[in-house]
Amino acid sequence: MAIKKESVEFGLAVLDAKLSHVRDDVTEIKEIMRGEYIRREEFAPVKQVVFGLVAVIMLAVVGALVTLVLRK
Repeated sequence: MAIKKESVEFGLAVLDAKLSHVRDDVTEIKEIMRGEYIRREEFAPVKQVVFGLVAVIMLAVVGALVTLVLRK
């Protein structure tokens, strides 16, 4: 049961072709990420503002609930 040289070469050629497609896909994904997505540094101020607004809303809801409980 010896492995034929032709079948090994064919298998390597198939793997090389698939690896080439994977490289192309990774390159394409990197280009998309550079152009369409923002970096963490750019997102940090937006994140802080949103978290601040959510905290204010939650504080208002908790304050309203406490007020309702204390009045009764």
